[in-house]
Parts: sequence; structure tokens; C-alpha cells
Amino acid sequence: MEAISVATLKSNLSRYLAVVKEGKELVITSHRHPVARLSPVEKAAANLKIIPAKKPVSSLKKIKGINLEVDLVAELLADRRRR
Repeated sequence: MEAISVATLKSNLSRYLAVVKEGKELVITSHRHPVARLSPVEKAAANLKIIPAKKPVSSLKKIKGINLEVDLVAELLADRRRR
């Protein structure tokens, strides 16, 4: 496992992504302390199966919205003013 600094990773991102794509792991360091690990994505399991929907998508149109007793925009603006 190779250790590289954040600055080195930023300046050579494509190169290090190619290294990871080959199957190697990288440890990302900041001020010589490990902060993250960059590893290749695991291959999808072959035993996964797709379960078809039980109802057609058109049935979603029947879902009614909810009525709230508050004004969400006013609440959002008030929250932003408090910050």
C-alpha cells in the first residue's frame, strides 16, 4: 500500500486513479498522518437479482400530498436569519 500526500494526489489525480483501477490501494496523508484510503471498487456480486415492481409506476400519481399547517418558506427564511 502506497502512501501519498493530499497535495500529490491533487496534482496527479488521473495517474493515481489509474493505479487504483489496477487494483492497488493508496493511503492519503495530510501532514504525514493518514486520513483516508483510496481503494478499487469491489466487483458486483453475481448473485444479485432484480425484483420487479409490484405496482405500475402510474400508481404513484394517486399519492396525495400532505397539507402542513406551517409555511415552509417562512420557516426557512427565519432559520437563515438566525444563523
